Amino acid sequence: MAKKKDEEKKEEVKLGDLPGIGPAAVEKLEAAGIFDIMGIAVLGPKELSEMAGLGEAVARKVIQAARKLMDLGFQDGLEFAEKREEVLHITTGSKELDNLLGGRGVETKAITEAFGSFGSGKTQLGLSLAVNCQLPIEKGGAEGKAVYIDTEGTFRPERIRQIAEAKGANPESVLKNILVARAFNSDHQILLIDKVGELIKNGEPIRIVIVDSLTAHFRAEFAGRGMLADRQQKLNKYLHNLMKIAEQFNLAIYVTNQVMANPAMMFGDPTTAIGGNIVGHACLTGDSLIQISDGRIKEIKNMKQDKVIAGNFKDLNFQGAESDLVFVNPNVDKIYNIQTTGKIKCSSLHRFFKIDNFSFVEKEAKDLREEDFILQVGKIDIEGEEQKLPFLKLKQIGKISKETSEKIQEKFKEGGVCREEICKKIGITQRQLRRVINQHYPTSFQSLTNLGNSLGLQLELIPFYSYKHRDLIIPSVMGLELSQIIGYFLGDGNFEERGIRFRDARLEVLENYNSLFKKIFNINGKISKMKNKNCYTLSINSKEISEFFKLVIGDIFNYIGKSKNKVVGGFIRGFVDAEGHIDKKRPKITIAQKEKKILQYLQLFLLRFGIRSFLRFDVGKKKISNLSIRDRDVRSYLQIGFSALDKQMQLLKWNDYCKTTYSKEMMPIKRQDVWRLLKEAGLKPSKIIKSRGEDYRWINRAELENALNALMNINISDRQIKQKIEFIFRLLKSDFNFEKIRKISVSENIDKELFYDFSVPKNENYIANGFVVHNSTFRMYIRRGKKSSRVAKLIDSPNLPDNECIFFVGAGGVIDMEE
Repeated sequence: MAKKKDEEKKEEVKLGDLPGIGPAAVEKLEAAGIFDIMGIAVLGPKELSEMAGLGEAVARKVIQAARKLMDLGFQDGLEFAEKREEVLHITTGSKELDNLLGGRGVETKAITEAFGSFGSGKTQLGLSLAVNCQLPIEKGGAEGKAVYIDTEGTFRPERIRQIAEAKGANPESVLKNILVARAFNSDHQILLIDKVGELIKNGEPIRIVIVDSLTAHFRAEFAGRGMLADRQQKLNKYLHNLMKIAEQFNLAIYVTNQVMANPAMMFGDPTTAIGGNIVGHACLTGDSLIQISDGRIKEIKNMKQDKVIAGNFKDLNFQGAESDLVFVNPNVDKIYNIQTTGKIKCSSLHRFFKIDNFSFVEKEAKDLREEDFILQVGKIDIEGEEQKLPFLKLKQIGKISKETSEKIQEKFKEGGVCREEICKKIGITQRQLRRVINQHYPTSFQSLTNLGNSLGLQLELIPFYSYKHRDLIIPSVMGLELSQIIGYFLGDGNFEERGIRFRDARLEVLENYNSLFKKIFNINGKISKMKNKNCYTLSINSKEISEFFKLVIGDIFNYIGKSKNKVVGGFIRGFVDAEGHIDKKRPKITIAQKEKKILQYLQLFLLRFGIRSFLRFDVGKKKISNLSIRDRDVRSYLQIGFSALDKQMQLLKWNDYCKTTYSKEMMPIKRQDVWRLLKEAGLKPSKIIKSRGEDYRWINRAELENALNALMNINISDRQIKQKIEFIFRLLKSDFNFEKIRKISVSENIDKELFYDFSVPKNENYIANGFVVHNSTFRMYIRRGKKSSRVAKLIDSPNLPDNECIFFVGAGGVIDMEE
């Protein structure tokens, strides 16, 4: 109760009560659509400065005061997952259409867009949502009111009455709960969105805002290609305002959009949504690698509602989280290629995470800049389990004892047994049968077992071994030594006609792997020096082992990924034994490979041990790709090590060197922010961290730790300063890792490459190529179908597949069956 009263007091604070806000500033803010301190708290200093006519320093103090009163701080980022639980859903009235949108209809805290030609049913869906949002939650409603912004004169009260009556509701009460405004131009349309906050402040339980249509005024006022950029910029800002109120007040936003003809479209529906990619969605290329919670790594195009690894922004760690179905976007024009320690290709709207003023913020790819730090994975914790391998039946050879031979001969002497029929049953010739019985020739266990069954005898079988028929062992589970052998084979092995082969310049390495084959498969290989070459060959002559490797290699990354860390480490060791090199001039391990995908998997496997690596594609004239572990990160590779003694000794040498060498690790927090925090806490920053020029944007880990230690040793009462100190503490201890963007390149999607995305409802983020990424929005295309039906096609969504459904528009609004 005390907490509730405190909240009520904070809500009563007026704009004029904030320090630095006088009557003139209040008037300017209200003219700009800001009526309460919540509106101030979510602004930036520059934005507030322009609105209220204040200096940026004063504006910053005003915002800090508003945030303190609103208890905002930087909880939005840290309590990201918890806020997702507030999301409500509003039924469309059609189960088919609800299923298209995930099963429960239009959701709050998101923008749902429907575009289509005249008469396709966009407005009818909007009218139905305006009525349905008033229903009880258990009936698919949100128990709230609707705001309907009408830009084309499409709102009809009589249609609302008709829909309400069909649902058994009071038409007058339903109409009273729909707040309608007619927008006469784009500026008026923008202003009306600002008024929504005022309505909510005055106690209106608004749950959905319907804009019908989104782009009509923008299209009319910004005609021609010469004004396209201005139109898109203004439309983009408007959409950001819509998204802001959706998040701030837990509203559903439903917008309709016009279509234009696309003369380049020869087949299908030649219409495209007005507004282009501004209203579109964010996605990744189909080959992006997604980290699954059980250890598997899947390309995003192959995702099927798998449980993924996602970031927990409250505890600053990673956890398993359920994902929804994948959708496909075929309309991405430009590809953003972002390079840090890894690489990722995405659309302009795909969002990444940064830190700004001790808080997590999202940035679209188009807004990122080189030298920015973005969130990646520092370490992935996966428990793993023992992996069963495909069963390979070995051909066992044996012979019968002298006593058993005599029993069989007596059986034949008794008569009634036809040798010819027996041979057909057991699968050998009569001549071979005589050799098996009389001369004790070896044959397969299967033939001998069939012989005993045919004669009704229990035969005594003696196993037989030769160089050709050895007592092979085929492992049934993936273990440490086997994973190391397969890693080495993947890097430097080949299939032969009747076995497998390895080559290496180091004899000791091949001897080591030969001993592993003896231990795992009970077979000795043959090592020989190659003629006129400074290398050796290890030959494993076994058709069965070759067949076994072919069975396992096809799914090797799943077997390794789902295994425990010791098995993953064995695989990495084997592969690096084959393809790795350790530099003698600087601490650096380089793994070269033509197959880029293998290196991408290896980079993610290294994160199981917290080993940071750098991926580079098409290096040099030969276009060889490589993965490198550099400087202080070389020490982490001691967990895995080398089989070659000289490489292992060099690794130990660099480990000792790095222990005594100062190595800076830059952190994603701005130096000036830490400097300001120290001053706010009453400390002298120059005594704790070095004073640097503007060129030094970021602080290193050692200095950040010094600042934290200084802050922890003083008494602080200010709640926001405490929150910032706690943020630094958790960041330094977390598995979150921020990498500097080294290069951003933008190219045209000439090949019309498909882009993919999906949603993680609880966490709203996932790991792709080691990057932590986020997304959210819905987009539908509606057109007329056969016999007065409507066809809705979902073309853009954070959590749903490219799909479509059929619905009807009847007296009761949007329905499943024609009335």
